[in-house]
Amino acid sequence: MSLRTVAIVGRPNVGKSTLFNRIVGQRRAVVHETAGVTRDRIAETTDWGGHPFILLDTGGIIPFGETVSEFDAVVTEIARNAIDDADVVLFLVDGKVGPMAWDESIAADLRKKGKPTVLCVNKLEKESEQMAIHEFHGMGLGEPVGISALHGYGVGDLLDVVVEGFPQHEVEEPCDCKVAILGRPNVGKSSLLNILTGEQSALVSEISGTTRDSVHTDMQWHGKTIRLIDTAGLRRKSKVKEAVEVFSNMRTVRALEQCDIAVFMVDASGGSVSQDAKIAGMIHDQGKGVVVIFNKWDLVKKETNTHVEHWEEFCRDVPFLPYAPWFMISALTKQRTGRIMEKVWEVHQERQKRIPTSELNSIMERIVNFQQPRAHGGGLGKIYYTTQVESAPPVFLMSVNEPKFFARNYLRFINNQLRKEYGFTGNRIFVKMKKH
Repeated sequence: MSLRTVAIVGRPNVGKSTLFNRIVGQRRAVVHETAGVTRDRIAETTDWGGHPFILLDTGGIIPFGETVSEFDAVVTEIARNAIDDADVVLFLVDGKVGPMAWDESIAADLRKKGKPTVLCVNKLEKESEQMAIHEFHGMGLGEPVGISALHGYGVGDLLDVVVEGFPQHEVEEPCDCKVAILGRPNVGKSSLLNILTGEQSALVSEISGTTRDSVHTDMQWHGKTIRLIDTAGLRRKSKVKEAVEVFSNMRTVRALEQCDIAVFMVDASGGSVSQDAKIAGMIHDQGKGVVVIFNKWDLVKKETNTHVEHWEEFCRDVPFLPYAPWFMISALTKQRTGRIMEKVWEVHQERQKRIPTSELNSIMERIVNFQQPRAHGGGLGKIYYTTQVESAPPVFLMSVNEPKFFARNYLRFINNQLRKEYGFTGNRIFVKMKKH
């Protein structure tokens, strides 16, 4: 049985993200005093009183009939889609300023939809402010619940109302693989997310840096549950000027830490830059599975073997991911996007591979006989046995006479031979030593 879904909605700057963070118990959504910071839909699984549910945070809704930019219109559309997906709508209003025309318009729309709705009056930090609740009775959405999302006042009572009637101890469908879509700002990450999921879950815009939060979307693929994470584009630290951007960069790094596979997007039309190298280095350092996607291939002038030359140039400029499978795509035209998930799953399966110790030592004996270690560090290295101690990523531990006797290029040779023998497509192989 699937989990119930609760969507927090309201006009801009009423405290939706603050309430979201309060309920899930962590700083998951970006919270800042600037109105309109939450632009995308954010989801998190949480629990109250034995009732697990999915909580959605959304951007501010601009009522129908108001003059808005195309950007705000898309934010509003995503929020309205969240309402359609929700089992319960948590409609948040600002108790300090009282009912506004925009609140009334949103309330009227919610009444028309007929969704179960809980009216929540926020920013009631003082007991003397509780009378403000009565001003919202006229919205026709039932008894308002007063809270302070910032201080936690009344949030427990609110959740009692929200989960009333929810079944207990539902089991969330497990996630088989977590995939983070990473890259510089404006390389097409959100567009790729929308192509893979087949719906507008993330805001797509020509404005660089549109996605500020990580957007989690679960999709079914050949009977597997894949969790896709679209992230804010990583920027150079020197260009991170707003506090909001600082939070977003931290969240992107966290998404990389939590994922199994990184889909690393690069702008094929503009060539690689130092920031691409930094992101690639982070993926490599953390040992994440990786698929490299060159987007905007439709803008590249092509000749024979252009794609191979492009990859080779990328590997020279970004010398961290030579083991990664790669695609040239156009997210705009959907060209060559059909096989991405197949390759992602292949990398994920390779990541789980374990080599029996007996077989591994036979292979290692053959590798050493092919090329013996040379004298280094004052002695000649000798390998006694090797075992795979971890998978995801694969880690091999060699028991040796003295680690300092092994030159770095010889360890690289062993690494390459193991990859030649066993593949581990899209995954870094770690070769470590311990003194016998």
